[in-house]
Amino acid sequence: MSEPTARVLFVEDDDALAGIVVRHLKAHGHEAVAAGSAEAAAEAIAGGFRPTLVLLDINLPGASGWDLLRSGALRAAGSPPVYVVTATSVPPAKLREFRIAGFLPKPFAMPTLTEGVDRCASAVPSESQPGSGLDGLDWKR
Repeated sequence: MSEPTARVLFVEDDDALAGIVVRHLKAHGHEAVAAGSAEAAAEAIAGGFRPTLVLLDINLPGASGWDLLRSGALRAAGSPPVYVVTATSVPPAKLREFRIAGFLPKPFAMPTLTEGVDRCASAVPSESQPGSGLDGLDWKR
C-alpha cells in the first residue's frame, strides 16, 4: 500500500461518528486519528502526531474547538489547515478570525468528506504560508 496522502486529526466527541470517519478515511488511503476532546487533540500533538489536516468540532466536552485553536497546540504541529465540522451555525467572520480553511456542516455525506480530504491532500501549501491554496475550498453543497 502507498503512503497515506493525508494525516488527519479528527477532533470529535461522538465516538461512533469518530470511529466511522476514521475507518472511512483509512479505507481511502489516509492516516486518521480521532481525539474526543480538545485536550486529547493537544495530547496527540504533544505526543508527536503531526496532522496535515484537522477536522474540528466546536462543541466538545471541556475546552471547545475555539479553545484548541487559541491554545497554540496546532501551531506546535506546524499550523495545519483546520476545517470546522459541526452542526452548530458559525458566523463567517468567526471562521475568518481563526483562519479556518473551510466549513463542513453536520450531517455530511461520506463522499463529501472524502472529496474534501483528497483535495486538501493534493493541495501543496507554500512553506511561507501554511494552509495557503486551501482557503478557497468550500465543502458546503
